[in-house]
Amino acid sequence: MIMLHHHLTAAVCAVLIANVAPSAAGRALTDLDQGWRFSESPVGTGQETAAFDDSAWAAVSLPHTWNRLGAREGSASADTYKGAAWYRLHFKAPRAARGARYYLQFDGVGTIADVWLNGKHLGRHEGAFARFRFDATKAIVRTGDNLLAVRADNSAPAPGSPTADVIPLSGDFFVEGGLYRKVALIVAAPLHIDLMDFGGPGVYARALAIGERTATVEVRTRLADDGARQAARLVVRIENAEGKTVAAATQTARVGPRAPAVRTFRLTVPHPHLWDGMSDPYFYQVVVSLKGRRGVVIDEVTQPLGLRTMRFDAEKGFFLNGRHLFLRSVSLHQDAAGKGWAMSCADQKRDFDLVADVGANAVRLAHYQHDQCSYDEADRRGMIVWAEIPLVNQVSFDGGPPSPGLAENARRQLSELIRQNYNHPSVVMWSVGNETDLKAVTTNGPGKAGALISSLAVLARHDDPSRPTTYADCCEQSPAPDRDVLVGLTDLLGYNRYFGWYYGEANDFGAMLDKAHAAHPSLPIGVSEYGAGAALTQHSDDPAGGEINPHGRPHPEEYQDVYHEQSWQLIAARPYLWGAYIWNMFDFASVGRQEGDLVGMNDKGLVSYDRAIRKDAFYFYRANWSTAPTLHLVGRRYVDRPYAVLDIKAYRNATRAGVACNWVLVPPTAPSAITAAPSPA
Repeated sequence: MIMLHHHLTAAVCAVLIANVAPSAAGRALTDLDQGWRFSESPVGTGQETAAFDDSAWAAVSLPHTWNRLGAREGSASADTYKGAAWYRLHFKAPRAARGARYYLQFDGVGTIADVWLNGKHLGRHEGAFARFRFDATKAIVRTGDNLLAVRADNSAPAPGSPTADVIPLSGDFFVEGGLYRKVALIVAAPLHIDLMDFGGPGVYARALAIGERTATVEVRTRLADDGARQAARLVVRIENAEGKTVAAATQTARVGPRAPAVRTFRLTVPHPHLWDGMSDPYFYQVVVSLKGRRGVVIDEVTQPLGLRTMRFDAEKGFFLNGRHLFLRSVSLHQDAAGKGWAMSCADQKRDFDLVADVGANAVRLAHYQHDQCSYDEADRRGMIVWAEIPLVNQVSFDGGPPSPGLAENARRQLSELIRQNYNHPSVVMWSVGNETDLKAVTTNGPGKAGALISSLAVLARHDDPSRPTTYADCCEQSPAPDRDVLVGLTDLLGYNRYFGWYYGEANDFGAMLDKAHAAHPSLPIGVSEYGAGAALTQHSDDPAGGEINPHGRPHPEEYQDVYHEQSWQLIAARPYLWGAYIWNMFDFASVGRQEGDLVGMNDKGLVSYDRAIRKDAFYFYRANWSTAPTLHLVGRRYVDRPYAVLDIKAYRNATRAGVACNWVLVPPTAPSAITAAPSPA
């Protein structure tokens, strides 16, 4: 890339589910997204009972969150309520065969969900980001009205609060409340592929060996028998992208009641077509079928299968299918202006369109498990995914070790993350924490996160031996007495560093990375966060030397440009790094911040919160990372300039570019030559 310089309200009704039998595959899923009643007020009792009057409650559809925050200064006030709120839905169940099982599936509820069906408490789920299911068979009314009631609670974590043992305890993002992802009713046969394995699909496939002629694939299937007491055939087949079966195997599936059994297959795929990142994101499908008498399908699950090899080298970086690939990455939060966390699949697709446009080949889905639509998008586009759990900033309120309850919650959220995303070829690493000693260092406390990070790394390797673990470090070089050593507890490491923004100078970045590489010569390292804020209405003629306040105002957009120009040059010059993740792709909501020209937001994004404006730094990376023709004049939003003469700077990836101007008045001393700065990549 070369930079050019020149001197210049709706009605509510019950959800009526059609009385149709389950599909030919024996499993029926019905969305429960319409017809909900909602109240933000936790006052009163009996909300879970049929006698309760919810006629005054608001009519809402899913996805839904009651929180609204993040705005330009002077905009309407936000809704930052944290606490309990209620949802109620009336629905009729679909007709099903005798002995059928019913499950309620929630794709994400912030943060604690208590669920009642017809007044019966089905259970509680603690954690805002993972899918979970409850067995509703004993509570459901098969012919008639059903009342589903959900109490969602996103109370702020504090000693004694309902979320005291639920991660995250803190973080630079707002944990929004509500049924902010989809809800569905699943009808399954008594003998079925397990629906209660940490919200996972019950089918888990991975390549054991990949050669030029064949690939060996292991497929594990969990089976559950809730009273069927019948023999069936378990058929596994692998289909190519055209739907043709390329490998298949069969076993007898006899399962004891209420004791899930695991069946393992090994299949050989001839002439494997690799999932090769963005150059060729090809993937197969694994179809697992339970078949009864006369070959009737009792249950069936389909999952993606991407055949690829990957490795990380401490000196040479990341390799996909034997080919070196530097992970040019951005980080994503799951919120957007006007919607917060209640983002649809179409919203997520739009975000991935922007990620692709900037030229990134990888994404960090921070700082928690994202919606399945995002992992699906990454699979289809060939983008490498860093997946992680929300263990952020601290593990306790006093700087000491985590409570047993919090440690168990972290382990459960990690198991949910792995089970639910095991089959996505885009996912190449499991992150078990982010800056977990940040608060400890800030308060000069001990920072006792080491034992938990180690146990999570062990759990991840046990649940998925095919992917490495990673951790995002904030504070290895920060002095703090009696602080746990966290670097080296995972297979990989990312450094979150903000030289030139929160501390130091941008040029300090390279020396810090070299020092870390020398201190850990066998540990593959990358940059997991770097970035600087940029306000769209604040500008500077002297971004390198003018006024900047990283914790307040101003945040001139031109400084973000200079910051990334310098930082990327230092990163690109270090071949031992396996990747670098810009913080952040989009501006995002963060309560308490009053920075740049925003309130309650972090403005480090390359794109505005409403996705309407790509900042100048976006085009800097587009010129460096993308092959799409790019020529962007920097500073177009700086319209109220104090000088009659200005510099023209452009980001471009064309081999040649020039500037043509219609001058009204040109000072006699104004230079007219175009100078070129060398590309950092």
